[in-house]
Amino acid sequence: MSTKKPVVLLTGAAGRLARSIRAPLREACAELRLSDRVAFEAPGCPVHIGELVNIGEQPELLAGVDAIVHFAGYPREADWETLLPANVIGTTRLWEAARQQGVQRIIYASSNHAVGFYPRGQRLDETVPPRPDSRYGLSKVFMEGLASLYADKHGLRGFGLRIGHCAPEPSDERMLSHWIHPEDLAALVGIGLTADYHCEIVYGASANSRSWWDNRRAEALGYRPRHSADAFAERLLGRRSDSPVGEIYQGGHFAAAEYDGDPDRARRQR
Repeated sequence: MSTKKPVVLLTGAAGRLARSIRAPLREACAELRLSDRVAFEAPGCPVHIGELVNIGEQPELLAGVDAIVHFAGYPREADWETLLPANVIGTTRLWEAARQQGVQRIIYASSNHAVGFYPRGQRLDETVPPRPDSRYGLSKVFMEGLASLYADKHGLRGFGLRIGHCAPEPSDERMLSHWIHPEDLAALVGIGLTADYHCEIVYGASANSRSWWDNRRAEALGYRPRHSADAFAERLLGRRSDSPVGEIYQGGHFAAAEYDGDPDRARRQR
């Protein structure tokens, strides 16, 4: 993308994660358009209210857009009747509408739950095969595959963020490994808007020394996180869940929900 500031559409703009990056994203854009399925106010930005599955019926929303930051979707585990419209059908229609309107790149919120069934003792980079821990995690694997298809077939660049837990501070021991400060998340989105890439997956984590993730690819693209969960370690070490299975896998309680496996076998994977 050129040095000219882009026109950007932010989906899911009323959601918690999107709200945390709206201000820095606005500074990085020539124009920031916002969309969500629920009504909200954002002075200074054009707001569109509508369902993502209907985006093909509103071509004006994407007219002139250089990049999409896609944070819309159902954000937790649910049944397929809930997840399919929000995280699969809506996503396919967004990518297709973007292709038709000449959008250059999509920066999208994947999730650590796309790889949540890896044990906590295993360090991961962006090349590991997906191991989703839930239906929600699988919907994010689908999104990563969709981005790959559209990048290879249509040249629509995809930048996937396998986001950990984003909050001003971590709140338990697990977050010492996968926490990301909102400022660092905004920085990753900024890299997605400006870096030279074809199709990438990076991890949404701050500079945490206990991280399960090798994020050197993000660093090679320019990521320099300003925050670290290490500052909270003394207070949070030992603050764990009461789930034996959840404490084994990187996905935590997502991996434990509806778990029918053998916890002893799972422990031996560590």
